[in-house]
Amino acid sequence: SFAFSIIQLLYNFPPFFASNERSIFYKNTLLSVAFFPASCYNEIMKNENTPYETKYFKYTLSPLMIVLSIAVILLSIAGIIVSIWRIVKYGIREFSDALSSPFLILVCIACIVIVVSILIKSQYVIDGTNYITQFGIIKSVFPIADITSIVLDTQTKKLTVYVGFEFSVLSLKEEWNDEFVRALLDINPNIDYSFTMADK
Repeated sequence: SFAFSIIQLLYNFPPFFASNERSIFYKNTLLSVAFFPASCYNEIMKNENTPYETKYFKYTLSPLMIVLSIAVILLSIAGIIVSIWRIVKYGIREFSDALSSPFLILVCIACIVIVVSILIKSQYVIDGTNYITQFGIIKSVFPIADITSIVLDTQTKKLTVYVGFEFSVLSLKEEWNDEFVRALLDINPNIDYSFTMADK
């Protein structure tokens, strides 16, 4: 019959339909076939299981901070060179020499690592659950659910994020402000977003 032909066609077309029962009875037996649209199911599950794409917003360093960072790196390199030169030229004659020169080298290396990490790894991160501020090796993590408000200063074009009684003033490029706020509001729409008016 026409009905059986339709069922048989669906049964033999697995890309769109899937069933746990693979038997079909005809004529004198009750026909009971349950087809489930596997493609729709897979699409729904894909949407539910799609991980949140972590968003990164680069910290905008001021020109003064960049100049100071370069100066610290150059001075640290000079300190390492001088310390090595003193060890090679004069050797380690006293116990104090064994402490001072290696200690100075370690301090200079630490300064270089810290400053380079600030230049390379200063950023704000939104990972779907947390709002993270990272300034070099220093990192602070705040649950996005705890963010109460965001305020935009129309004069400085800087955002301030409030987490309870704590707050942080962001140093972002002005064109990134909207994207940053939108990323937080997509996760927590209860965040109050406002801006200050400039006094005339």
